[in-house]
Amino acid sequence: MKKLFGSLFGGSKKEPLTATIQPSGQTFQVPKNNTLLQTALNEGVSFPYHCTVGTCGNCRCKLIDGNVKAIMDFSYTLSEQEISEGYILACQSLLKSNVVVELEADANLPNHAMEIFNGTIIDTHMHTHDIMEVTVELDRNISFTAGQFADIGLEGFERHRSYSFASAPVEGGQSTLSFHVRNVPGGDYTQWLFEKDRKGERFELHGPSGAFWLRTADTPILGVAGGSGMAPLKSILEDALTKNVNRPVTYLFGARAQRDLYCLDEMQALENKWPNTFKFIPVLSEEPEDSDWTGKRGLVTDFINDETTGFPVSESHAYLCGPPGMIDATMVKLEEAHVDLDNIHYDKFLDSRQLEG
Repeated sequence: MKKLFGSLFGGSKKEPLTATIQPSGQTFQVPKNNTLLQTALNEGVSFPYHCTVGTCGNCRCKLIDGNVKAIMDFSYTLSEQEISEGYILACQSLLKSNVVVELEADANLPNHAMEIFNGTIIDTHMHTHDIMEVTVELDRNISFTAGQFADIGLEGFERHRSYSFASAPVEGGQSTLSFHVRNVPGGDYTQWLFEKDRKGERFELHGPSGAFWLRTADTPILGVAGGSGMAPLKSILEDALTKNVNRPVTYLFGARAQRDLYCLDEMQALENKWPNTFKFIPVLSEEPEDSDWTGKRGLVTDFINDETTGFPVSESHAYLCGPPGMIDATMVKLEEAHVDLDNIHYDKFLDSRQLEG
């Protein structure tokens, strides 16, 4: 009788909640205690993501309608303005109601299937005292979009590590790749890599991944990077040059001292060939006062202004790459300069300690 009573009157069981993804219009049910991201991926939705623990920001999307419960406070990764404008992290979102969320729509949206490759380290060389370029050869070609990254797995290590492609992609794919790797104190992967010559070592590569790529627009490009954050911006700019992108560029690169600067020849080559204005501006925060350095001193955020960039910062599309502290401080400056949040794109470089913490 209890079961019959329930069926006659609709029972107390709630209908499953649904999520709708715009602009594709895909709709699916989200089981209780499943995150929005987890379910979207299970349903075959092309959803940008990486860490799945709420630290990288790759799964950032805009909540258009409905309510979600945050497993981890979004403010750990998203700025106050992002949260106030409705941005959420799909990997940390449990549904409290039916929801509609919006992902980016762009003709150049990366659409490469993630695959597993076997690779071999074929060369290494030091760019600076703590940044190494690693060249690898895969067992077959991979296609990726400039700005994306791959996850590298080494035998004997529990977790994979992520590294951005450091050169422009080749049409039709390529098997030879390069990455910039910074020697992170206490980092198990980098300790392994830097302790001796690793040429000939084998590894597993999962990729490509990432939501950091050049959006279609006519606006000026403002790049801000530090350390090994050079890699994805270098890839994006070199690729843009091959595609005849004709937009003014100002690229602010933050480093501690002159010994931390690298790829200067590559930046000079871009400046010489770029069809519009191109300015690469290194900014040193700890260069000795009595050195021969005549360039900018301080933090990159000190130079996010119209005078330095040569164009209105408010009208630019900003691409930020580097450690979380630099990204967060730059976000504040860009918001103060009234840059639209939809025009700010970032890739936070997290080391293993941050991912596990």
